[in-house]
Formats: sequence, C-alpha cells, structure tokens
Amino acid sequence: MTLGCKVNQYESNQIARQYLEKGYEVVRSFVPDADIYVVNTCAVTSHAEKKSRNTVTRCKKCGETIVCGCAEVIADGGTVSDLLAKRFGGAGNATQPRKRAFIKVQDGCNNFCSYCIVPYLRGRSTSRPIDDVVAEVREAGKAVVITGIDLSSYGLDIGTDLGGLCVAVDKCGFPFELSSIEVGVILCRAGGEDFLATLKACGNFIPKFHVPLQSGSDKVLRDMNRKYTSAEYLQAVARIREAFPCAVISADVIVGYPTETAEDLAATNEVIKKANFAKVHTFPYSDRGLLRFKKLGS
Repeated sequence: MTLGCKVNQYESNQIARQYLEKGYEVVRSFVPDADIYVVNTCAVTSHAEKKSRNTVTRCKKCGETIVCGCAEVIADGGTVSDLLAKRFGGAGNATQPRKRAFIKVQDGCNNFCSYCIVPYLRGRSTSRPIDDVVAEVREAGKAVVITGIDLSSYGLDIGTDLGGLCVAVDKCGFPFELSSIEVGVILCRAGGEDFLATLKACGNFIPKFHVPLQSGSDKVLRDMNRKYTSAEYLQAVARIREAFPCAVISADVIVGYPTETAEDLAATNEVIKKANFAKVHTFPYSDRGLLRFKKLGS
C-alpha cells in the first residue's frame, strides 16, 4: 500500500522486488487475506499522515503489517532504507510494473521551506552515482521518469549536476522526463551552465515541466523561505517556452499560508494567469508543527 509521491512509489517497487525474489506474489491493491502487508506512508500534509495511519490500522486488523515511509519516521524512525537493510540486507533496483519506469536518483532536501517537514524526515540531499542510474534505466528498458525529493539538487554532493545526469540518461535511448524542477535550475543557478540548452540537445527528453510555484506573492515566498521572486518565476516559465514552444508546464500552489492576505492570494492568481499552466495542483496549507510564522509577526 503506497501513499504519497513518486519517490514513495519507487521505494515501494524496491520493496516489492525483494519480496518477489523471495517467492512472494505482490498484490497492488488491498486484500483481506494477504500474508504480509507493507504500508509506505506519507506525511507531507496532516491529511496524508492521517490517511497513512488509517491505512496502517486497517492492515493491522488483517495480519502482519510492516510500516515504513515518512509518517513512520515520525512515529518510530523507520525509513525504507532501514527496512530494506534489516529484512533484505540492502536496497536493490525497483520493479517497474507501469508503462513508465520511475527512477529515483536523489533523496533528502537542503532547502528547509518553512511549511515543509520533509527535510527533517529524509535528511540532507544525497545523490546516486550516474553510472548506477544509467544501469537501472537500461534495465527498465522503457520510458522513464527521473525523480527525487529535491531533484534540482542532484549531483551537488558528488561533483556533478542534473544536466550531466540528463545527458547520460538520454544516451540510453529511452524517452525520459523529470518529475519536478526548481526555478533556480531553469535560471542556471544550479543544474548546469545552461540547463534548458542541455535538455534541448537531449533527443529523448519529453518536454513536461513541473515547476512548484507555491505562491505568487513575493512576501509570502520570503516567509516560505522560497528562493525566488514571482518575477523570476515568470522569467523561468518564459525561458521554458522559448526553448520548448510546445512544453507542458504545471505547478504546485499552497493557499491559506498563515501570513497570506487577500492581496497575496490575488497576486498568486495573477501569476497563474500569466504563466498559463496546463495544470495547477492546489493544496491548502497544512501545519506540520514546524512553521516559524510566530517569528514573522503573524
């Protein structure tokens, strides 16, 4: 049972592969008579954590239940890596049951946005070596989605960057896309000297860009500890469209942040209109007990 992001889906597939190799049959949906239930939890919002807890309770009523993921880190400190090390002696590659393969290349985050609990659960940013990623892409043998908790920081800890990874993945010969990238990568503050030019030279790159916005108000962006302005965000969108006229661009937006006013929300709506997104994922603000808004005078 997997809740949450593409990284969780990849990690669940890692666990599934280990059980398959031990002779188990993996059932992707809930059944009341399974031998073992594995619940990979999410804690990005309070609602996600509650849903995770409810799923765990439901499974425990039916049989042996193994719990991992972000919500379990809060409760007991158990990460997916801990589970794989304890039960199977380490992590391997994931099964890839979907039409596209999810390939996790990075974990953790160094950004510490004021609303986000993830850096406290997954730790600092770490990257997989390019050779390991390439080997898994070749093993998958189909279109891939390159994913991570903070994909934009890929390589900063191992002396490379996201652009270099994309070049290597492109040479594998399979279509690939990126799960999410930050404004700083597009504006060449990370990811390579000219990240969009690098992508444009990759013949297998699928031009889908998920670029989290969170707010269109510069004041709220500062309060969130996001490292760009609304003008820089729109500049990044313009650069994407210049490099890829047919690009599909989507975004995340958080509404109801504690310091957000009606004027701030109007500014966000204005940026959304100007950016002309294909899709916007809108989330209500969720207090994870970490927000520093008291220091902001709220």
